[in-house]
Amino acid sequence: MTPSRTAHHASLDLSGPWDLIWQDGPEDTPAYARRGTPLAATVPGQVHTDLMAAGLLEDPDTGFGELDQYWIGHSTWTYSRTFTWPGTPEMPGTPETAGSPEPRTDLVAEGLDTFAVVRLNGQEIARTSDQHVGWRWDVSDRLVVGENVLAITFGSAWDAAHECERAVGELPRPYDEPYAYVRKSACNFGWDWGPHYITAGIWQPIRLETWSRARIESVRPAVELAGAESADGSGDAAPAHVRVTVGIDLPVILPGTAPSGLTLAAVLTDPDGKEVARSAAPVNSAGDTSLELTVTEPRLWWPAGLGAQPLYGLSVEVVHDDGGVLATDSRRVGLRTVQIDESPAGGGTGWAIVVNGRRVRIRGYNWIPEDPFIAEVTDERLGRRLDQAVDGGANLLRVWGGGYFSTEAFMDGCDERGLMVWHDFLFACSAYDESPEMVASVTLEAEQAVARLAAHPSLVLWCGGNECVWGDYDWGWREILQGRPWGARFYTEILPGVIDRVDPGRPYLPNSPWSGSLDIHPNDPASGPVHIWTVWNDQDYTHYRDVDPAFVSEMGWCAPPAWSTLRAAVTEGELLPDNPQVAHHMRADRGMEKLARGLEPYFGTPDTAEDWHYLTQVVQARSQSAGAEWLRSRERCAGVVIWQLNDCWPVLSWSAVDGAGIEKPVFYGLRRSFAPELVTIVPVTPGGTDDPAGTGGLELVAVNDGTGPWQAEIRVRRLRVDGTEVASGHYRLETAADSTSRVQLDSVLASSGNGGEEFLVADYGSAGQEQRALWFFVPDAAFDTKTPRFESSVELSGGALQVTVRAETLLRDLCLFADRLAADLDVPASLLQVDDMMRTLLPGESVTFTVSRRDGGALLTAPPSAGAWPVLRSIGDSAPEPDGVAHGAGADVDAGAAADAGAAVPAGSLGRPL
Repeated sequence: MTPSRTAHHASLDLSGPWDLIWQDGPEDTPAYARRGTPLAATVPGQVHTDLMAAGLLEDPDTGFGELDQYWIGHSTWTYSRTFTWPGTPEMPGTPETAGSPEPRTDLVAEGLDTFAVVRLNGQEIARTSDQHVGWRWDVSDRLVVGENVLAITFGSAWDAAHECERAVGELPRPYDEPYAYVRKSACNFGWDWGPHYITAGIWQPIRLETWSRARIESVRPAVELAGAESADGSGDAAPAHVRVTVGIDLPVILPGTAPSGLTLAAVLTDPDGKEVARSAAPVNSAGDTSLELTVTEPRLWWPAGLGAQPLYGLSVEVVHDDGGVLATDSRRVGLRTVQIDESPAGGGTGWAIVVNGRRVRIRGYNWIPEDPFIAEVTDERLGRRLDQAVDGGANLLRVWGGGYFSTEAFMDGCDERGLMVWHDFLFACSAYDESPEMVASVTLEAEQAVARLAAHPSLVLWCGGNECVWGDYDWGWREILQGRPWGARFYTEILPGVIDRVDPGRPYLPNSPWSGSLDIHPNDPASGPVHIWTVWNDQDYTHYRDVDPAFVSEMGWCAPPAWSTLRAAVTEGELLPDNPQVAHHMRADRGMEKLARGLEPYFGTPDTAEDWHYLTQVVQARSQSAGAEWLRSRERCAGVVIWQLNDCWPVLSWSAVDGAGIEKPVFYGLRRSFAPELVTIVPVTPGGTDDPAGTGGLELVAVNDGTGPWQAEIRVRRLRVDGTEVASGHYRLETAADSTSRVQLDSVLASSGNGGEEFLVADYGSAGQEQRALWFFVPDAAFDTKTPRFESSVELSGGALQVTVRAETLLRDLCLFADRLAADLDVPASLLQVDDMMRTLLPGESVTFTVSRRDGGALLTAPPSAGAWPVLRSIGDSAPEPDGVAHGAGADVDAGAAADAGAAVPAGSLGRPL
């Protein structure tokens, strides 16, 4: 292996093939591990992925496989590799000056999970105990010319956590797992959406790095704007001042001394590569060095939907007086400012994110770790998920505190797409030990994370943690702790102190939820971000309309993943909640009970797996759209962040995109509800299940998150189920940017003589971009739903399927499940995508769905099954009987298709080729 080399340092990459050996573990350790034979391993990676790659461990996501891998987390493992060291390389450009330090070679491990002993050539180098820290050790005197052996032994994080628990005492937490005692990803110990995989391994890159006289440790730019943005929120500002603070590591020559005669220089280039600013300053040998760059005509970075995301190039270098370049660093930066506005609003305190002087109403998703085995997450996979977030209408992702600090690939992707990032520090739902050792670990990991991510314009907020202050108030902690510390010092002192030192000016929130003080209940809607979980836990989703908070950072509703995703994980039995394997993939507390409660007012108890799967997904989609649109209609509410965008395995969860990367119906529903320009129908006064129509009447609300004024022409109709018009009205709403406008509907529209047969339709938008808002006066169970009838056609065009559906009756929540076509098209289910779902058609209307491959490849056939059940589903439809007659819905009609996939669709059927 040949070291890479620049003018100022040399690097030897130690990633790639390693050996993995089981050292010790529980009695149920398999025989193949106990033999002590080295296994092939890959770094970065984890023990689980290496065992699976070797064919020794079945996929633990499938069936009850999770139960067969607990021994891994209780075991001790050693990674080792032999490498050739050619000797300390010369450092070109290093002045040969009397008293100059010798070149130094560091072993750099960017992430070790978690309790590790590092040995080089049999000598112990270090011991680690924090997964979230990057490590650097001087090994100059431990390397030998020629063959060297590096070995890293990982103890059981599980066992270490229990040992710490015995020493510290009980720390209250939501699960009977000791995650709060160790600085390791909390969700590795299982969560209400995640599996219990206690991983270990070299999960980030590792290398040898040789340098001399100076090394750049961090680059932290901070931006100030001399003036405001243009009136429409999309323009550029007066001059921007970029203060760049650079952390520089200088070796000690003699006690109390460091190299002198060094200069820090910085150059800023615009997005086209043209130099726009340059500055230099002497290196401060006692600490960080700062300098300032001024851009006279800055091109501002804006969140998605408010403008462009131009990224400037920032290059810094440390230069010796004789001109020798000792260290360089380069990165991209965005010119923007960010603050939190907590001005009075709506009878309470507001809470809004302000970028470049403009309030940005947040449409966001919470982000969990994309995979339990983080080294498996490729940049391509991250990019697909971030694209889905933008396609789903998001302008912000909240990185939840029970996982990992974000990677550069994630942050770069958010920078490029205009996705703002709210980033929790790594605390979640538990009390935490405040011992000196824990404080030291947390401080170090926070300093590293804040410094590493400081250059990213997408990072708009650091948050102390998730639901920890809430736990102190409501979850019985005080009775357990009896006055012992529970972590408050981290959120109110340690973490804000790190930000003040390392990245001053970056907004900080002590916890989520938060109401401004430890003395106020954190989930008080009068101020600060709240979490809304009472609805999913105990109520019908219409109760989202009972609240009027300043900001919502969590709300969600659970549903199964795509049929193909769940079917691949559940190897036996029907996909019904009483199947033990299905239940194994539901981790929410009383999750199946809550799914059933959510179905009851609308659909009762479904009889079949097909109906249960489809209808639970529909309720999830309806719930989140209803909640999001209500909150967006409230002028006071400056944001809603849905729990959650993504999944890490095939689980029944709150996600919009499942573990296979397939969008659920909720994704498409929220995409419409998150439109920057939205018209919605809501009660004038909140109405839950006791008042579903809102006795105070109904109103149209126009929401404008755009950069300029919006005028909406809206046609509202009260229709019977057969499409007959009962009443109509026309309304015009003129809405300023970042605002809402509203009008109360005339009583002839807002009041129904027979809510069981009538509903409201509000159509708006220009030709080709028509949008629709709906209001049903009663739940489905009380609505006179007719058995849906439609005609369908399927054709192949440009390598994609065009599936056209023409409604003969009202079709509610029409979905096309592209993954159900995988067998007919001979492609993996996760490779197929459809452009839309959750469409409601009136009699005589039509829609065309496009099914394509995510990789851009061409589909080669047009199976008739694409136009029929179960690929196409709508409310009130039913599975075909073997004789071609539909069952259910109290009607005797022709069936939509034969039950077997790929069967021809009979003429005169529920769904038939045109």
